[in-house]
Amino acid sequence: MFRILNLVLLAVCCASCGQPPESQSTEVRKEPVVVYAAFEDDAALVDAAERYTEKTGVLVIVRRGAATGIVDDMIKNNISPPADVLVTRSVVDAWRAADESALRPLFSGLAREHVPAWARDPDDLWFGTQVHSAVIVHKLAGLQADDVPDVGALADPQFSGTLCLSSSAISVNRTVIATMVSELGVRPAELVVRGWIKNLAAPPFKDEAQLIRAIESGACGIGIVSNIALDIANTDIEEIMPATWFADVEAVGIARHARNPDGAIEFVEWLLTDSGIADAVGDPSIERENVSVVAWYYEDAVKLAERARYD
Repeated sequence: MFRILNLVLLAVCCASCGQPPESQSTEVRKEPVVVYAAFEDDAALVDAAERYTEKTGVLVIVRRGAATGIVDDMIKNNISPPADVLVTRSVVDAWRAADESALRPLFSGLAREHVPAWARDPDDLWFGTQVHSAVIVHKLAGLQADDVPDVGALADPQFSGTLCLSSSAISVNRTVIATMVSELGVRPAELVVRGWIKNLAAPPFKDEAQLIRAIESGACGIGIVSNIALDIANTDIEEIMPATWFADVEAVGIARHARNPDGAIEFVEWLLTDSGIADAVGDPSIERENVSVVAWYYEDAVKLAERARYD
């Protein structure tokens, strides 16, 4: 009897061998998601990453840098730590990354449901998260929307000495020029831009905030800004929506060499659904031309601005 009891105790002890103490967690550690942002500052993305970590327990590491450098490094797969997700301020950078095989398709019904066809890559390589569209703003007494049916009207001599613009390097202006090239052709678009330059009341401003302040003060009468800049300024200057829809998108995609592709997909789906970051992409039922047109004619827009001496 004594021998049998010893054997039972020995079996119990062996069964407990290798078991973690009660105080030790058995939860599997979740791999972090590494996000590279092709811009140098954006509090909204950092806040979204923190909210995602708080909700899921998954650490999101955000790395930021100049668009050209980030995209170039992803294309060369010369980035450390390796990227799981790419976020861009413009469709131009997302399109280039996709064109150079730096992104992989995101076959997600959730993503497609929340982003209309015009705001995503036809092969699901990137999805728009925010729209930047051009708006005409002014403080000219008596001016009606019918007087400025589109941005081309700003080249008319009636606006001589009243027009102000921000730098041609700013995304909204490149978007407007690229879209005009796609719709009008290079030469007619260039004539419009040259007309703008003749009508300028001051040299192009460094940023949109300066342009908006100049119009608010009356130093300038009319100009073109992005809807995002206008929302930030919280101004009461008059708005006119141009007949042509000039739009670019911020975009997100999964890196081709992602080390945590499953985690990347979950994070991107969350961005496009739960966080509200994509609310401004628009009504999925509205049919528009794909915003990739901005990327297709981007180089034409840059060269056109140079020829027209639009700095």
